[in-house]
Amino acid sequence: MVQWIRLGTLIMAMSTALIAQGGVTSFKPTPADLNDLDHHMVYTWRIDNINIPNQVITEATISIKSISNWDNNPNTLFIHLLDSAKRSGVRSFVDDPTYSTPVPPSKIIDDFANTRYHSRSDWLVAPGTADTFLTSKSFTTRAVDYVYTFTASQLQALNAYVANGKDIALGFDPDCHFYNSGITFTIKTAAVPEPSAVLLLGGGLIGLCVRQRVVRRRRRLSLA
Repeated sequence: MVQWIRLGTLIMAMSTALIAQGGVTSFKPTPADLNDLDHHMVYTWRIDNINIPNQVITEATISIKSISNWDNNPNTLFIHLLDSAKRSGVRSFVDDPTYSTPVPPSKIIDDFANTRYHSRSDWLVAPGTADTFLTSKSFTTRAVDYVYTFTASQLQALNAYVANGKDIALGFDPDCHFYNSGITFTIKTAAVPEPSAVLLLGGGLIGLCVRQRVVRRRRRLSLA
């Protein structure tokens, strides 16, 4: 039993060594607060040149520092992951041209999911662009630090989008107005083992198993 425990420990150590290399990369938009996520607007933030050869994204988070709603009315911030956006950097689209200050919008609509503006030439996303809904969140007037962590299926989509063109976009539709002190998108990556390394690991483990069996057989014969 002790030998098998040692073997299992060795397997985990070797597997970890194969995938340990990677890193952490953070991205910040300009402006950092996306214009305080104004309720008049929908935003895309396209992040270009995500170059992670032979690596896979294992964790992704969106952090928003000191976010709060501007008043106590019902509110929702919708966040999407997009395969891309029409233009690089931060871009905005007016989704409530009839808004009258200071009355808040009477309807809460996710304009990435709702197609009412998608046929317009100035819409932020090209037709047919892949879109993965991430989350929706409401806030009070008390500022908090908010962190959203991607699920396993969302990470799968993120890796696919990056592989498709080395860029992705984040979509934000604020209903109402969300004061904040800055947004950060962070990814953690790990190296993908080369096929030769995987074969080497498998061959080594088979050899260890065979050796353990030979040693046990010899011991039994010596005791007979």
